Amino acid sequence: MSDTTYSTHNYFCKVTRSIARSAAPPKLLRATPCRRGQTLIEILIVASIMVILGALSIDLLRPSSDEKIQGAVRMFAQDVEWARGATLTNPDDPASIRLLADQTGWMVSRNSTPTVAMVSSDGASMSRVMGTGMSEAAQGVKLVSSITSQLQVQFDPFGGVKTAPASIAIYLPNFTSKCTITFDSMTGAMQVNWSNQ
Repeated sequence: MSDTTYSTHNYFCKVTRSIARSAAPPKLLRATPCRRGQTLIEILIVASIMVILGALSIDLLRPSSDEKIQGAVRMFAQDVEWARGATLTNPDDPASIRLLADQTGWMVSRNSTPTVAMVSSDGASMSRVMGTGMSEAAQGVKLVSSITSQLQVQFDPFGGVKTAPASIAIYLPNFTSKCTITFDSMTGAMQVNWSNQ
């Protein structure tokens, strides 16, 4: 350190101490050296507080089990309406919602190409697997048809439901809440019922 810097630093410390002495009551006066930085203990305390706050915020941002099921139901309802609209615009080749055999999602496809997912106007594939892509927040959610051999909801040319399972259960394994979806065969309206197992 140069002599000028050292003398400036000493002058600053002396002035600071004299101001502190004149403002503080005599009991509180202590001869403390003028510090330039934080101690290791202070840095560790601040770092541990930041780690604790970070861990708490991660738990707050993670979706709850109810939110996962609700998100899956909202996505399913949107895709049902999209498939109904696609059927109304091209009634010669109706669209269907096909549940995946592994119970992890569904896809919207035309009856002429049942294994190929349709593509929306923005270029996105109309296939949903819980836990991936747009469905990432609904990880672990299962969709189960009440009739294991009936895994599709097919619409008629007027927007009603032509074929569908009696109900579709949307739930998380090892969780009490469950959503059951049924379809009105005349209007095609989707009815959502919530229950605790």
